[in-house]
Amino acid sequence: MNEKNWREFSAAETADFEQPVLISSAFQKLIEEAEPQDARALRLQVEPSVHEKTACPYETSDPLGEQKYCISPYLVHQYENRVLLITTGTCLSYCRYCFRRGLTARSQNYIGAEELKEVTGYIKKNPQVTEVLVSGGDPLSGGFEKLERVLRELRSIKNDLLIRLCTRAPIFAPELFTGKLLRLLKQVSPLWLIPHINHPAELGKEQKRALKTCIEAGIPIQSQTVLLKGVNDNEKTLVNLFHGLACMGIKPGYLFQLDPAAGTSHFRVPLEEALELWEKAEAKLSGLSRPQFAADLPEGGGKFPLSALIYSKKIIEQKAATGFKAVGIDGVIHKYTY
Repeated sequence: MNEKNWREFSAAETADFEQPVLISSAFQKLIEEAEPQDARALRLQVEPSVHEKTACPYETSDPLGEQKYCISPYLVHQYENRVLLITTGTCLSYCRYCFRRGLTARSQNYIGAEELKEVTGYIKKNPQVTEVLVSGGDPLSGGFEKLERVLRELRSIKNDLLIRLCTRAPIFAPELFTGKLLRLLKQVSPLWLIPHINHPAELGKEQKRALKTCIEAGIPIQSQTVLLKGVNDNEKTLVNLFHGLACMGIKPGYLFQLDPAAGTSHFRVPLEEALELWEKAEAKLSGLSRPQFAADLPEGGGKFPLSALIYSKKIIEQKAATGFKAVGIDGVIHKYTY
């Protein structure tokens, strides 16, 4: 570990660090085979930019405010019923908009046996914890044996501990989804795979194969996406992505407004534009294909549904005891009585 916690660096210090540049062969192949506009959207996510050196006043090295909830450098307990396990600072490719770029710039080693023992001990002492998010960096970047050790140790705590495996591996390294890995994921169930997918062009032949094998193996999948300027900030791209995922059997879980991480302002869609975009896109998505549009509040305030800002404008009158009046999808004001 570093002498100074990466979350304690200023935004300027974090932006000044050279985030690693790594583009996996699978993602490079996607870029080379994509149409020009799609290829640009893919390249923007992984190719470095001079704008990364710019730190805005509102940006921070710890945009989610995780520092106040840290139990150890590897464990964060922000929500009562779940914890976040940061397995490593290493990734399979490095996203230029990363909200933990202060961690990936320093490449924290994969969690060791002693640190993992501390994590499992903490969960055992806190029975209100029913879920654990296995994240990083990317948990699959350390190889099969390290991932297996983490997952089996977590499963040994209790049978109904829900594991979320958060990863970009289906997109960056689909070749990792072998029969051996699938058997492990099934053996440590209940486990949900949480892939990060930002653009329809990320779903190439091999990427779809990896995700399909998980689904056929009975591993449930819920995706997450980040709204990125120049990448997916248009209605057609979002609708095609989320509808396509639902058709594959993947539930779109979250569309995130970009966190104010140091050096990422060039990816940020202004909130007013983001809300207008989402209002148009969600009208073309069903409950199956519509993710929650959300933002992480600063200083550890947790996830907030940005759709609330859209819906609040449609509430004409509200009386807790009797009902409310709101604008329906037909543009007409309707009265709902309890």
